[in-house]
Amino acid sequence: MHADAIELIPLSTRPHFESVVDYFHDADDAFLEVMGVDRKRLPERETWIQRLLADLERPDAEKQTFFLGWEYEGKIVGHSNINKIRYGEDAFIHLHIWHPELRRGGLGTLFFKRSANAFMKRFRLKRLLCEPRAENAAPNKVLSKLGFRFVKRYRTVPGQINHEQEVNRYELDHEMA
Repeated sequence: MHADAIELIPLSTRPHFESVVDYFHDADDAFLEVMGVDRKRLPERETWIQRLLADLERPDAEKQTFFLGWEYEGKIVGHSNINKIRYGEDAFIHLHIWHPELRRGGLGTLFFKRSANAFMKRFRLKRLLCEPRAENAAPNKVLSKLGFRFVKRYRTVPGQINHEQEVNRYELDHEMA
């Protein structure tokens, strides 16, 4: 797969969000654990889809989350999203490559960089934050490679679908993106 063949698109339809939710619901427990996700904390599928669809109606300054997909040959192969958005200030960024065969080949770094730049521009962000599970080597490596600054390691529950865990906090200021 050539990186030039990937198109960054805003996720904006029910099938898009069904795919995002199914990525988590259909994942095996071992994969969820690597990400620090607790299956018992995943919202019920339809409830989650409806929550994501409802956010589409909000103006950018009021969105709770925003998703970009990576389209290849007409199919979405992964997504990046931001949440905890403070328009004009900061947001937390996430990256998920849906197909295992596309991981560990450098595409995640490219996807993440393109997504980070798009989020910064659209939401006029001064800073992006990311808190991957400390033991999850892949996102920690990508963040360092892209110039995210390591801030600290600490124990927390990083999101509503996560269990308590050690995370590494990284930040990227707008000037560095």
